[in-house]
Amino acid sequence: MAEFAAIRRKELDRILAAVRDIGRFRPEAMEIVDQLGYLREHDIAVTSLLLWSGCIEEFSPELGGAQAVRRMARMGADLQLTHLLQALVGTASFRAQDVEASAAAIVEVLETAALLGSPAHARTASEVFLMWRAAFLPGVLMPASNSPEDIKRHFRKYAHTLEEALDTCTSGDPG
Repeated sequence: MAEFAAIRRKELDRILAAVRDIGRFRPEAMEIVDQLGYLREHDIAVTSLLLWSGCIEEFSPELGGAQAVRRMARMGADLQLTHLLQALVGTASFRAQDVEASAAAIVEVLETAALLGSPAHARTASEVFLMWRAAFLPGVLMPASNSPEDIKRHFRKYAHTLEEALDTCTSGDPG
């Protein structure tokens, strides 16, 4: 992990800077990332990979097969990217002041994070958006949701703005 972080430090710093800006976090809050040690050398146990991938494989001591590990890594990346988008939209809904600027920063974070997770099999920001929209957005917007109406409005606005930004990115049409 430490080697990966060292090689990709520029991209990781861009992601963290965008998160800081979207959430208007103070430097002290951002230091938590370094304190947790995720970007330092540490072992990743098979059981951790199993949990981070949503348990798409049955647990067994022989879980190390290449195909199973590939499936778990891809599923883990999908889950983490959709959770990242949920966290970014949630943070922006509470703290950001400019929806369009925050949405543009969110798209940049998604594009960068997707490439970091699996350059050869990277998801596009549009694919992450579609997964998020299906997996998370209904839980916030459904009438039975406990989400306050202002949060529903913010999430809906971000969903619309992100969709428009991503449609522009993929079509190449600036307007």
